[in-house]
Amino acid sequence: MKKLTVIPIYNEERHINGVLASVRNYYDGDILVVNDGSTDGSSAILAGYCGVDVITHPRNIGYGRSLADGFRYAVENDYDFLVTIDCDEQHEPHHIPEIFRAVVDTDIHSASRYLREAEENDNPPADRYRINMAITGMINEITGYDLTDGFCGLKGYRVKPLAEMDLRQDGYAFPLEFWVQACRLGLKVTEFPIERIYRNLNRTFGSTLDDPEKRLRYYREVLRNEVQRWRISSPLELTRTT
Repeated sequence: MKKLTVIPIYNEERHINGVLASVRNYYDGDILVVNDGSTDGSSAILAGYCGVDVITHPRNIGYGRSLADGFRYAVENDYDFLVTIDCDEQHEPHHIPEIFRAVVDTDIHSASRYLREAEENDNPPADRYRINMAITGMINEITGYDLTDGFCGLKGYRVKPLAEMDLRQDGYAFPLEFWVQACRLGLKVTEFPIERIYRNLNRTFGSTLDDPEKRLRYYREVLRNEVQRWRISSPLELTRTT
């Protein structure tokens, strides 16, 4: 079984060393870092690492493009299974071995910050939670997956089906087209609970998408377009904007 862990980064100089050390503590397989045009010291830090492959975007393109590039790298290099994990210390690397074990029996093994409540879980920012729940509900109506967290970046994948996806969303709407295409391909999905950690409360979604209502409308538009693109029958009225 050939395994790869992909870590997308953008200006994560504060976290790279700690995250890579923790990943290495729990996982001894191949690692790919996708550096999405970082302008801080991230590139210099990565240059000092041996045994870590790096794809560097010449400019900041987006989180979705980083994941898609990781998928393509896994396909082109004949990996069997892939895990994606963020570099902002909101995902615990100790989950990586269990994800690789579980994804052998499914196509996508997706983490959820809302599948199981725990006293130590952080409270999510209200607008992110509201949008996550609204969009996850729409994804479920389209796909029938019964997800509890449509946006979590910690996932395991069987690599072969990823070669059949046509992923075009460069930014944070990437999961929306991903789930629609997973449904189109008939992929099996399982969820597992993780800790809810919110440390990056100042995340920017870019330009007008920092406005929650505009972000929600945009996500609905992406879902609607993706459903129409693949002619997926869905009972959900995606054109509503309120």
